[in-house]
This record gives sequence, structure tokens and C-alpha cells, in this order.
Amino acid sequence: MAGSGMNGIRDALKATQQIIGIEASNLVRSQIPGAQEVRATLSNNNTVQLGNGKQAGAAGGSISATTLAFNQGSIRPTGFTTDLAINGSGFFILQASNQQLYYTRRGDFHFDASGQLVNNDGLKVMSLNPSTGKLEPMTVEVSPTTTENGGRILDLLRENDSLSAAEIETALGLPPATVNAEIGILQASEYIVTFNQAGVTRYASNLGKVGDQVDFDRDGFLVNQTRGLRKGNQLALAVFPNPQGLAPTQFGGEVYKTTDAAAPGGVPDIGGPGDIGLDLGSIQSQALESSTSDVPNSLTAMGIWQRNFTATTAALKTFLAAWDDLVNTFRAA
Repeated sequence: MAGSGMNGIRDALKATQQIIGIEASNLVRSQIPGAQEVRATLSNNNTVQLGNGKQAGAAGGSISATTLAFNQGSIRPTGFTTDLAINGSGFFILQASNQQLYYTRRGDFHFDASGQLVNNDGLKVMSLNPSTGKLEPMTVEVSPTTTENGGRILDLLRENDSLSAAEIETALGLPPATVNAEIGILQASEYIVTFNQAGVTRYASNLGKVGDQVDFDRDGFLVNQTRGLRKGNQLALAVFPNPQGLAPTQFGGEVYKTTDAAAPGGVPDIGGPGDIGLDLGSIQSQALESSTSDVPNSLTAMGIWQRNFTATTAALKTFLAAWDDLVNTFRAA
């Protein structure tokens, strides 16, 4: 009986300490964009035997489960064009250097030195190529519509500051007539610019570069304002049948990885903002979703559980004192 009482009080102290830690974490998370509040479920799994097959609940308890509050957080304007908020149930898709995909509601992004949209850990924000529908990193570039050879020329110009027609012909193994025809089409579409250097006409990509002024529309399309309000790729969003099945990662509490519990086979539905069938939601640019953590509730809960911890500690001291008195009584006898 004494052992059961001691174990029960010990478990109660442990569970209370864990809950206080969770509420303290919620206070920190309340200041992080797109962070989810953590809720703990406390259960009493201890029993005491009363004899004749009867039992009753004993002191103690443990945290049986934790859940994340994936409800919509409030959206606050920031004025930064790469701050993005989802008004709906979707998640941004991020890609690590090893091609692993992750998911987040946190949208305080920025463009890196190569013109790719990334989060604070350098994970690439993924987009949908409007021509292929495939996932690829979001960049400042506009999305060209061109032929296969035109695309090859643009890819080559992306990799080089500028090239002459002869250099393009040599690099791609294309005849002059084909290169000249494709260059004419690309010039007409303003996908490339032309300039003269030492009497030689040279060509350079005009799709976009670091420093361009961009924004995002509500459907998640990048709009390159520097290039004449021309559209780029569309932000890709994912949706999960059971977001509670998402698992934490080494990138912090706002970045998750998928599991079989989150979606069948761990594969979410993916689409663009505004996809009504998937209910992904829309994008609000120059804004961030606030954390779903509630500061007043967490402060109140911490106060309650701290008092509970103090009371349980006092109970433990009383129990130990009573036990010592009982042991001393038997010794004296």
C-alpha cells in the first residue's frame, strides 16, 4: 500500500511537471508564426486493491496523449512580400537538400542568393510548374511558354551570363537556322534580352533574377513586377486527412514530416491554392498566420498546475512523515 501511494504521488509529480513544461512551450510557441498549440491529455492508470476482487482509483496519473491545435490562426499583415499565410487547411511544402519533403504552416520566407524561395533553415519552398504540373523550387523567375528547343536555350542562358548565337549552336548542337528562329520567338516574348559586345550580338535570360520586386496573388502565383507583372510558378500546398499524424522533425516544432497515420501511404493530396476540391485554401501575401497558442489560457493553466505541483509535493512530505512515524512506532514496540 505504501509503495502504491509513493508511486502514485511520484507519477502525479512527473505528469504535473510535464504539463507545466508543455504550457511553458506553448507560451514560446505563441510568438512563432504558424506554430500549433500542444494539448496534453492526463489519465489515471493507477488502481488500489480493496480486497474481495474490488479496486479503486489511486493517486497518480500520466500523460496519455498530446494533440496539436491545427485550427486556423489569425492572419496579421506584415508588409513583407515573401511573408505568406494560408487561409485554409493546406500546408506549404518544403524540400531539403536530400530531396526529402516537409510540411509547414509557417510562412516567413525569403529569397536566397540564387533566387530560390526558402525558409529560415534554407529548405526550399516548392511550387507547381504550370506547364508540367510537377513540383519544383519556387524562384523569382517568370514561367515561360516555349518549344523544347526554346526551353533548352533558356536553360543554357540561365547557366551563363550571356551567349552569342554561335555559342548556343555549339553548346546545344543545333543548326543556325533553328537557333535564330528560336531566338526570334524568345525575343518577341521578352524571355531574353539582346545587347552588343565588341561587335557581337549576345543574349541573356530575362526571366528574373535576385532583386526583382515580386508578390503573390491569392491563388499562390508569383507575380514578378519587375518583369512587367508576369506570372511565375504557383505555390504548391498539401492537405492531410489526419494532420495529427504528422511527426516532428529536426527543423523545429513548425516543420513536420508525413507518416502513414497522416495520410494513406504517407502521401498527401497536393495542389494549388484555390483548389476547391482539395480545400487547400487561399494565399494572403505580406501577412503571417499567428500561432494557435493562447497566451492567457497557457498562463492560467501554468498557474493551476504549479499550485497542483506544490500541493502534491506537500502531500508527499506529509506521506513520508506519516510513514516515518509508523515505522518508528513498530520499532519502539
